[in-house]
Amino acid sequence: MAKPDPVAEIAEGCIAVRVRLLNRLVTAVCDSGLRGHGVSVAQVNVLVAVGHSGPLAPTDLAAALVMDKSTLSRDVAPLLKAGWLKKVPGADKRSHKLELTTAGREKVAALLPAWRAAQKALRDRLGDVYLAGVFAIADRVWADLRDPN
Repeated sequence: MAKPDPVAEIAEGCIAVRVRLLNRLVTAVCDSGLRGHGVSVAQVNVLVAVGHSGPLAPTDLAAALVMDKSTLSRDVAPLLKAGWLKKVPGADKRSHKLELTTAGREKVAALLPAWRAAQKALRDRLGDVYLAGVFAIADRVWADLRDPN
């Protein structure tokens, strides 16, 4: 009886490898479309999350985007500097929330044609049937994050 090959098992059955591959493809297509706009897809995600959910504490934003706080800080710093986000007072003097500014909302609106083109490129490349599965999985993860019970 042949001994199982752990390398082959991981190479052929690893969920992380496939998700990371998909992530790199999606990020590359989106970042390519955003080139020249002075913002990355990760930063657009931050702008949209804050704009969609209202002012958020950085900890809550990091949890909602499933990011660590240091990565979030690196993405937020240039957005604050550009004036697309601003800090607003939190519940106490030690805390703050992030809020999308009017300039930030205008920036997102200016990105819309590039975003639409990237979405079309990804739909053409991946196919609507497979993307429906990606959306279903992401929706389930978000639902689990909101209600872990």
